[in-house]
Amino acid sequence: MTNHSETTFTPDISVGEIVAQNYNAAGIFRQFGLDFCCGGGISLKEACEKKKVKLTEIIAELQKLDQNSAGGEENFLAWDIPFLINYIETTHHNFVRNKIEEISAYAEKVAAVHGEKHPENIDIHHTFAELAVEMMQHMHAEEDVVFPLINSISAKRKKGAAVSADEIQKLKNELAEMESDHDGAGNLMKKIKELSNDFTPPADACTTYQILYKNLEGFELDLHKHVHLENNILFKKAEELI
Repeated sequence: MTNHSETTFTPDISVGEIVAQNYNAAGIFRQFGLDFCCGGGISLKEACEKKKVKLTEIIAELQKLDQNSAGGEENFLAWDIPFLINYIETTHHNFVRNKIEEISAYAEKVAAVHGEKHPENIDIHHTFAELAVEMMQHMHAEEDVVFPLINSISAKRKKGAAVSADEIQKLKNELAEMESDHDGAGNLMKKIKELSNDFTPPADACTTYQILYKNLEGFELDLHKHVHLENNILFKKAEELI
């Protein structure tokens, strides 16, 4: 397990690096509205400036978390590449596939029944449909091309075998495309969050309406962790191979 007592929170450390060291920090960043997955590459100082949050306040909260952490969360940084890829596929890719059909059905029903009085739900329905298509295409690309390529290069590096310049360039291109896809998905999810008033249903919302918003909130939480594991951990490990 990671020894959190050694973590040093400086203004220049990246947000993604902090969460990679201790995923519990994600809760603090979420509380203050800081992006740790798609925007995880920027420094803590820059992230605070963008959201007009006091840097000293964030660091104080992180240090409290660091002191209280028993180190019980998974140490994703220590996992080898094949194990991490398998975890992402079985945990997050399966979650997305299972939830997309359910959420899409709820979104369509709420838009049809409540769209006239609450037209934002029509936009939510269309935006989630767009997000669903993008994520399904993205996951297919990862499972069919990107993850096998990372595993192949990783295995060659372990054996001391040669990795061609073409393989290295292909992986660089694929990682850039995957991160761009993550930005797109993140932006669509932000739009849904704004349209739904931070996943807060109105007072007259029926049970289906409430279930939709609760599911969308859960989908966002999973997406944040999913993208974090790829951008800030798996893809960083892949970059070290090339």
